[in-house]
Parts: sequence; C-alpha cells; structure tokens
Amino acid sequence: MKQIKDEAMSLLPTATPAVRAADQIYRRLRTAIMDGGLPARTRLVELELAAKLEVSRTPVREAISRLINDQLVQPLPYGGVEVVDMTHELEDIYAIREALEGTAARLAAERITDEEVQELQAIQDRHRALELNDYERRTELNNLFHGAILKASRAPRLIHMVEGFQEFFLHASQLLHYQKRHTQTALKQHQEIIDALRARDGKRAEKLVRSHLLYSLNRALDQRRHTGNL
Repeated sequence: MKQIKDEAMSLLPTATPAVRAADQIYRRLRTAIMDGGLPARTRLVELELAAKLEVSRTPVREAISRLINDQLVQPLPYGGVEVVDMTHELEDIYAIREALEGTAARLAAERITDEEVQELQAIQDRHRALELNDYERRTELNNLFHGAILKASRAPRLIHMVEGFQEFFLHASQLLHYQKRHTQTALKQHQEIIDALRARDGKRAEKLVRSHLLYSLNRALDQRRHTGNL
C-alpha cells in the first residue's frame, strides 16, 4: 500500500481559514490524482494529512469527502481512503474530448474569421519562441490555443460541455515529462490545425484535432507509467 507522497504534499497549502483550506486541499489533491502525482492505491489518512498540512482535521475531512463523491478515492475498511486507478476513466475522458473538440474544430473551420486565424497563429508563434522549461507559460498558451478554437466554433452548448473537462487539460506538471521531440511534435500538430482552419477545411481540422488529442492521451499515460500509476 503506497503512503502519501511528500513531493505531492509539498504543493499543498499551510494553515488558512477552514473553508478556504478545505477548497485548496481539495483542488490540490484532485490535481495530484489527475496528473499521477498521487498514484493509484496511495493511502490518504485524515490525521496524517492534517499534520502534514498544519491544519485541523475539519478541512481535510471535507476535502476527502468531496474526493469520495468524485469517485477519485475510495474508503478503506480499516480507515482512511485510497486513490483509485484513473487510467480507464482518463481514456474515456479523452475519447469524449476527441469527439467534442473534433466537432468544434469542424464548426470553427466554417465560422472562424481571418482575425481569429491570425490570433491562433500569434499564439503558435509565441509558443514556439518559449524555452523548453517554461512549463507554466507553455501550459497557458496550449490551453489558450484550444480555447480559441472552441470560441471560433460559435457553439455555446458545445463550449460548455468541453469546459466541463478542463481539469483534464494539460497541466504544467505533465510537461516535466515531455522531451524536446514531444514538444516539437505537439507544436507541429498545432500548426497543421491552424493551416486546416485557414483553408476552411473542416473535415481535415476535425481529423487533426482528434489525432492531436490522442497524442496527448498517450503522453499522459506515459507520465502515469513514469510515476508508477500504471
């Protein structure tokens, strides 16, 4: 049985008011579970977490209760909870994202303006100019790129559905495991998507976005293998 990883816990907040602390603890634990920082079968004990975070047990209890409701952890018969295996759910989520964002790209090809194409190209150019280890900025630009395509689809309901999966979007911690060739491949895929949108080729844009998200899924699964979560 794996215990709490100190490196994951170091990202969590120190003492704050109970309600705010519960929310912070919940978000940090959720992110750590999603990106593999807390691998499957890691045991989380309320008292141990409270001591590590220098907070009372109340916000920790609330955060854990929310994680149970999210089906990210499950209670153990002898106390505490353990992280569930997210592998299959991650694959399902990416399959849904492929369908939704692929459709968004097809619609965007029909509805995008020249100015919006230029905006996408500007995002791409800024991304290419970044240092490989500028993880926060690269994450920001990547998500901005995908958000701009969604916006160009002019489909509010579709946008709302995709935004419901934002916690599964690229995180800076995932980029730690990207090699230079992975980044170059992802940027090449982004450029191909822009070119398809510029050509107003909806069928190709959808195919490229689906392929790009499949590539992202494989990188996410590689990370989980690296952290021992598979």
